[in-house]
Amino acid sequence: MKTLSILLAEDEILIRADMKEALEEAGHIVCAECDNGKKAIEQAKQMQPELAILDIMMPELNGLETAQMMHELNIPVIMVTANSQAKLIQRAEKVHVYGYIIKPVSEQNLLAAVQIAYARWAEMDCTSNELQKMQAALCAQKTISKARSLIQDRLGISAQEAHRRLSQEAMKRQMTLAALAEKILQQMTCKNK
Repeated sequence: MKTLSILLAEDEILIRADMKEALEEAGHIVCAECDNGKKAIEQAKQMQPELAILDIMMPELNGLETAQMMHELNIPVIMVTANSQAKLIQRAEKVHVYGYIIKPVSEQNLLAAVQIAYARWAEMDCTSNELQKMQAALCAQKTISKARSLIQDRLGISAQEAHRRLSQEAMKRQMTLAALAEKILQQMTCKNK
């Protein structure tokens, strides 16, 4: 099991102490702990934990509001609550919560939730990163295609010849093909204004 740095936000001090002890005995590092959502966000920005465990009912910002902010910081969240109400579970789903533990929290449930939540988040994060790379590659291909078409039309040459010239110029300038294509499109746009 991977050792994680964990932020723990629970307003009941005894529950927080028990969870901290269980996490640390399992080899995790509780890098920050607090009793309200506002402090949790401040500590998350400062400590950049790999996972946050939040009580759903906390002062200042409740756990669901805090979880939404943690999502924006790209920190996976496990919710801890005394309630198993369907409405709360549905709201937790909407704020990208990766685990939900009902109190009283047992060590086994806590550690299992941590392991599974982090694994699911890592999987989603990897997929998201791959999607962003694919979108960037597609955008670059569109830019190259537009520049190639411009060169082809301006010089009255084939698409293959336009691509060859574009590639040669990119190598000559020590630029990526996409960067050169973007520059060509910008220059053409400025000339046409």
